[in-house]
Order: sequence, then structure tokens, then C-alpha cells
Amino acid sequence: MARATSWPPVQLHRLRAALEELGDVVEKNAKNPDILPWLTRMLVVRSSGYVEQTCKEVFWGYLDDRSSGLVKSFGHSWLDKSRNPSPDSLLAMIGRFDLNLKNDFDEFLELDDQRIRRELAYLVDRRNHIAHGLNEGINREKALSLKEVALEVSDWLILKFNPMRM
Repeated sequence: MARATSWPPVQLHRLRAALEELGDVVEKNAKNPDILPWLTRMLVVRSSGYVEQTCKEVFWGYLDDRSSGLVKSFGHSWLDKSRNPSPDSLLAMIGRFDLNLKNDFDEFLELDDQRIRRELAYLVDRRNHIAHGLNEGINREKALSLKEVALEVSDWLILKFNPMRM
């Protein structure tokens, strides 16, 4: 088995930096009505994508570090089936690894009167609306707050699935 030498995976550093940069661009273009709606849509899509990519990278990284051979191959075949990072799909996937982690994630989603669960579900819903050309009704402030929720969820996953931690 190959042991992880750094965590989180390098790809996540790049993705996070790009998401933070886009968030800064949205912040700085608050008064430009010609491009702000497009920037906010892009921020929502990229925020949801960041959570999705975080899942892929941390789950694969954990699996790569903790398994080999047929077990690793089997695990990768399940992880290839990426789904939108809704609270329910994340709970199901985390539960495939460990019931205690699933319960921890469920508790995390319940913090602040279910703020994270509600906002993550909204993020995925708005991303789907945008992707399918529907009216998404998103403004700058909401897009920026959804980006922060994406970072919170991703940070939780990065911390809990660190193979060097366990």
C-alpha cells in the first residue's frame, strides 16, 4: 500500500485557490450589473463542484492509502459513480466507509439549526437549476455565503478522511 505523504491532495489546494479567487472577483464586481449575474452563477457551480471534487479526492486518497489489490479496485469502481453532493448522497457515501463517520457528518449538518444541511441542499439545487437553464434566483451575497458552506463541508471531509490521522 502506498502511504499518503501529504494531505489534503494537491489537486484540492488548486481547486480551493481557484474558488477563493472567483469569490474575490464576485466581491470586487458588486457594482457591475452586466457581469455580476454570470459571476454569481459561476460561483455557485464552482462551489458545488468543489464539494464534489473534494469528495472524490478525499475518498480516493483514503481508499488508496488504506487498501490494495482487489479491495482497492472494488472501492474505485464504487467511487467512479459520482453524484451531486447533496446532504443525503454524502451521508450515504460516508456511511459506506463508516457508520460513526456518517453519524458525525449528520451531526455536523445539524449545527446551527440545520444551517449546513439546508444551505448545502440549496447549493446543489441552485447548481442544478443553473446547469439546466432554469431561473436560479441567486444574488451575490447568497452565492458568496454558499461558497463558504462549500468550504466548511469540504474542510470537514478533508479533516475526517485524512488517512494519516487514523
